[in-house]
Amino acid sequence: MNKKTLFYAICLIIFSFGFADAQTESIVPILNLQVKGLMGGVENGKFVNAKTTVGKLSSETKYKIFEPYATSIVDMIFTKPVNSMDVCDDFYGFGEKDFAKTENSKGVAIGANASWNAMPRQPKKIALTDIKYKKATADALQTKGIFTKTIKLTQVFRIDLEGDGTEEVVITATSYPSGVYSSAKKNDYSFVLLRKVVNGKARNIIVTGDFITKKIDFGAPGEYEVSAIADLNGDGKMELVIYCQYYEGNWVETYEMKGGKLSSVKILDVACGV
Repeated sequence: MNKKTLFYAICLIIFSFGFADAQTESIVPILNLQVKGLMGGVENGKFVNAKTTVGKLSSETKYKIFEPYATSIVDMIFTKPVNSMDVCDDFYGFGEKDFAKTENSKGVAIGANASWNAMPRQPKKIALTDIKYKKATADALQTKGIFTKTIKLTQVFRIDLEGDGTEEVVITATSYPSGVYSSAKKNDYSFVLLRKVVNGKARNIIVTGDFITKKIDFGAPGEYEVSAIADLNGDGKMELVIYCQYYEGNWVETYEMKGGKLSSVKILDVACGV
């Protein structure tokens, strides 16, 4: 092989490796820091599941962290998620190193190769003592057969989810005294509520939750909270990422606004438990 042929061969090899890397990075992965696993990803503006996403990731990927109340964005490098649990064969979790460094973290991590601004609008924190939103919560509970004077708000955000100039209010409320147990008493609750203006009037939309209308001695009541509010796929609209834990596991659900209506993004739902 002469020098000229050798030169072209080396260039071809370099080009091939470069092309492989570019293909690997064409997908934007999305991790959830609370469930400690891969939610899925985005490719060409469309959501793809975790199995497809993990197959296109490098051994290490740089991410940007988005938390509900955070005012700054943090960069972090994570190793490739792995499927190592017998009880969760579709769950791709963090390795030991990544698990440890995100032990008390919340929010989502979006691949730093995303070409869009995942936080086009910043959620605004509202006081948990706000009487108007306590009443809205009580009204929503009554539609589920729960009548109580004890309303415990745990998160309240004001945010324009659709980018249409009209802000929604996202509320989480939980009555459990402390932690999550297998039992619950009558009138216990934990849920996420969306307050949206429809035709000039505020409307309550229950996103997801558990409503205990009779005592549970052994069950799986969940405790819900907003894990993140971010534009996950670059369409200018912000998705709601809801985290729930129960006494033997946890999961993540994702919701998006479409045409003024809230719909579930099943592809990005993640669960692991028994």
